[in-house]
Amino acid sequence: MRNHPTRNDARPGSEEPNMTKTTPRHPAALILALILASLLCGCVVTGQMAERRGTKAYLLKDYPTAAANYQEAADDGDKDAQYHLAVMYAEGQGVGKDLAKAAGLLKRSADQGQTDAQLMLGLFNIYGDGVPADPEAGARLIARAAEAGSDVAMYYLGNLYAAGLGVEKDAAKGLYWMRQAREHGFPVSETIRTEADVEALYKD
Repeated sequence: MRNHPTRNDARPGSEEPNMTKTTPRHPAALILALILASLLCGCVVTGQMAERRGTKAYLLKDYPTAAANYQEAADDGDKDAQYHLAVMYAEGQGVGKDLAKAAGLLKRSADQGQTDAQLMLGLFNIYGDGVPADPEAGARLIARAAEAGSDVAMYYLGNLYAAGLGVEKDAAKGLYWMRQAREHGFPVSETIRTEADVEALYKD
């Protein structure tokens, strides 16, 4: 098992809207819309609270309680809870180890822009953990996380370019992402300063 990283589509119509006439919403429809909005907000708040309870339990090493709370929050769509629960399934903490279930949770979280989930799912794709191996898809996920500002993903992406894994081998791009990772706080080795240093990391 690999170490896991820690660190309105409104389509316009063909006609211009008629701004001289407005159709008032039926009061009953308006009330229903407000009720639905209230319920949705309630789910978000409930999910956030459950996620926090899960994190508190996790820090206390009460993994079964953490998993139960993360599951509640994940079911409500909380992207961080989905990521945390995925890690627990990947490691078998408080739940049975299940890489396929972890991968499913990671996808739900990654689709919402959670960068840790994007990075971890990218590694799953590269190494075939819980999903069929697909290095190219893995590299794309890691690139999304790097471009969104994840210093850990920047470091991994630099290594992918250095190794030519999932992407075409490119020492210049490898060095660029290594430098980005360092500038964003990742402890990149001080010995990696030039393209030659990057090339030396993965010699054939």
